[in-house]
Amino acid sequence: MHDPDLTPLTPWQQRRVRLRHQWRTGKDRRRRGYRTLGIVGQKLLTLAISVLGATLISYGVWLVYVPAGFVTGGFMAWLLLWSNEKDRRGE
Repeated sequence: MHDPDLTPLTPWQQRRVRLRHQWRTGKDRRRRGYRTLGIVGQKLLTLAISVLGATLISYGVWLVYVPAGFVTGGFMAWLLLWSNEKDRRGE
């Protein structure tokens, strides 16, 4: 890995050239990476919406009766964990 004027490249420049080469030759790997990123993004968005919904429900119950709000929040957290475990098992 040399510069056009035949001076050796510094280690960080060598790494940059190597990464650029890998990027240009790794089209299939990029496609799989984008697909995985999309799947993870969808799951995170679903989780964020679920957590926000559970928080709003718990807050609404808390406004009516404070101890019930804490119980509802715990129950919602348990439900989210349980549904996540079912997703992992593929049910």
